[in-house]
Amino acid sequence: MQIEKRLSPRLILSILSIALLGFTDIMLETALNVSFPTLMTELKVNSATVQWLTSGVILLTSLVIILSPWLKKNFSNRKQFMVAGIISVIGILIDAISGNFWLILFGRLLQGIGGGVGLPLMNNVVFEQVPERKRGTMIGLAALIVSIAPALGPAFGGFLTQNYGWRMVFWVVLPVQVLSLILGWFTICQVDPLVKTPLDYKGWLLLSTCFVGGLLFIERISAHPVTDPVTGISLLAMVLGGIAYYLFSRREKEPLLDLHIFKFSIFAQSVGAAFIISVVNLTFNYSIPMGLQLVLHQNSQVAGFALFPGAIASALMAIIAGNLYDRFGAKLPIIIGLSIYAAGLAWMILTPFTTAHVTIGYALLQIGSGCWFGNNMTNAISQLDRSEYSAANSIFSASNNYSAAVGIAVAAAIISIFQNGNLAQGPATKVAIHWTYWLDLLLFASAVVLAILALRKSYALAAAKKEN
Repeated sequence: MQIEKRLSPRLILSILSIALLGFTDIMLETALNVSFPTLMTELKVNSATVQWLTSGVILLTSLVIILSPWLKKNFSNRKQFMVAGIISVIGILIDAISGNFWLILFGRLLQGIGGGVGLPLMNNVVFEQVPERKRGTMIGLAALIVSIAPALGPAFGGFLTQNYGWRMVFWVVLPVQVLSLILGWFTICQVDPLVKTPLDYKGWLLLSTCFVGGLLFIERISAHPVTDPVTGISLLAMVLGGIAYYLFSRREKEPLLDLHIFKFSIFAQSVGAAFIISVVNLTFNYSIPMGLQLVLHQNSQVAGFALFPGAIASALMAIIAGNLYDRFGAKLPIIIGLSIYAAGLAWMILTPFTTAHVTIGYALLQIGSGCWFGNNMTNAISQLDRSEYSAANSIFSASNNYSAAVGIAVAAAIISIFQNGNLAQGPATKVAIHWTYWLDLLLFASAVVLAILALRKSYALAAAKKEN
């Protein structure tokens, strides 16, 4: 088909429209992060509770993402996009007019459904319709659009919260969501034929049990011991849910997520590295605004703008690094990205906690992340057969979103542990952030090992194919 042979304007616009759906979801997530202290006071909830406005949504997004392979087979790209977008708009409107925490959380969960459909749909369109020689650049372009959200989110979230109240955040995002719907209606098309298949609801419930149990365990461990009944049940649900799905999927001819794909070590290691670095990224996204406000007594506007340079740098690096991938292969942008990320992490650990130092360190982290993240995924999925693209995209998207929820929960847990101690809130938060950084260093080191192993194996596989 012609659309598979060239990069048409309509294809580019369709990818843009789906990326805007992800943009609004992440925009709200990052904008609300800097508003957490304000929301804690106004809604009378603690830090462990308020973080569910982000981690709860990310969790639901992950549960929707794992339905992606089934949705792809049964519904057209346009139908998926329009339904998800309309649900998201309803959620935004609920939050814009609500003053109750649980109603706000409900609206945010509706927005999570939109993000859960949009993220894998965007990658599916790229891998199925974009020529391989332009794949890195288009993944970078899509990442550029999505990455602008965390650039604008903290800055505008802080500015709007400080000057107009946190509800204005939702009113600002609403027109972007509507624009996304209009653009998608006219440009998104279908390439692969639809194949009606029954929903593997048993598999979905087992995976959901694993995901929900894991996040509840991390959230509760900050204030309750492992011997606490609910904490123990959450851990048990995570473990048993994961084992049960593994055993169940081995017997199914068409499981919801085919775990056999993890037998391909390049893919498994790349997903593992992406998961870990996403956890590290979100600990910074949560702890930096919290620290600037509670330790340095800055307002939410300053906290938001401290993240702005880094998020802009990440967005720009995504497309620059994608172009490097298309021209030189995966090795160059991946090695550069990991090196810059390591430099940023060292900076955060070794320099004093000040607004200027945090801004510089976060910028280095996001330059490295933008250079590495999309290329790691593109390199891993490109090694697979076309029939496995949808499952691989779903796994990457679910992993990235769930890891983001885990990262926020981990940072919130560490800060809550220290805040519940004998120290005053400011000093306690500063100590907690320091320990979070050291944990991030250990996690990053393990991610580097996985990423380098995957990269070496992919080049060895390419060399073997050339010889044959």
